[in-house]
Amino acid sequence: MYKWFLLLVAVPLTATSRLVESPQSLGAVQTTSAYVPSQDGFHAQLDAIVQYYRAGDEKDGRHLIDQFRLPHSVEWFSEHLGPAQSTELTTRYDRLFANFAESLENTIKAVVANPSADLLTELGEGKGERPSNIRAGAKTSGIVSVKEPHLFYGRFKIQVQKKDSTLWADTFAYEDGAFRFAGFGAWPFWAWEDGSEGRAPTGGRFSQPGILITKIEPVYPPYAKAIGLEGVVVVHALIDKEGRVKSAEVLNGDPLLAQAALDAVRQWRYKPSTLGGAPVEAETTARVVFALH
Repeated sequence: MYKWFLLLVAVPLTATSRLVESPQSLGAVQTTSAYVPSQDGFHAQLDAIVQYYRAGDEKDGRHLIDQFRLPHSVEWFSEHLGPAQSTELTTRYDRLFANFAESLENTIKAVVANPSADLLTELGEGKGERPSNIRAGAKTSGIVSVKEPHLFYGRFKIQVQKKDSTLWADTFAYEDGAFRFAGFGAWPFWAWEDGSEGRAPTGGRFSQPGILITKIEPVYPPYAKAIGLEGVVVVHALIDKEGRVKSAEVLNGDPLLAQAALDAVRQWRYKPSTLGGAPVEAETTARVVFALH
């Protein structure tokens, strides 16, 4: 049975969470790759990162984030998945890890900046290398390890004022005394075909994009309709904190359709983007389709 551990807190200790005491100095933070392969070790590896960002030391914080990278990845993939595909898997892994690291860093920054936000973690045994369900757009690769790694399933939760805000999970391997990123979601990345292994939001998990909730169809310009003109107009829009379109401009599209597209987009309404749980202004790209039926 999983047990949540509190990574960052701004509230008193409760019976269901464990408060992580801040070290008296950064020198007290564990910075070496010597974390036990358990929930406590996973918690300690993440907490060490958080403490540096809380102190404003982004350089050392990012250095610790890099500890989540598989060391000697070519050799590791050769040993566990076979030498024939180790180079290709390493190239994929480097791309995915860069996405993981950027997202984790931005998530921690946003949580640290919000005094009412908490980041919780839990750790369980991995779900293996054969996905039990297939995500939309994903395809399994059929790759199975020749030496099965010890995989863990790490789950994360962000709460704002004790209310759940964001949930996600990643897969980790334990290697050379530390937890190493192995894939987004419940299974390692090599279980999926290249391009369908998922990704993390580069702005961080605490940054949520706006969601279109009201879409007004454009009024077809009479002349464009008369001559049978069809097409797509791409509009760049700035969405305010209330979800209204603050400004809009055409990026691409036929000039005869442009004004009608702008008139429509300016009436669209969004669920606002959020950063750290609070609404923020955000940019978006809208596609307005003109098609005669």
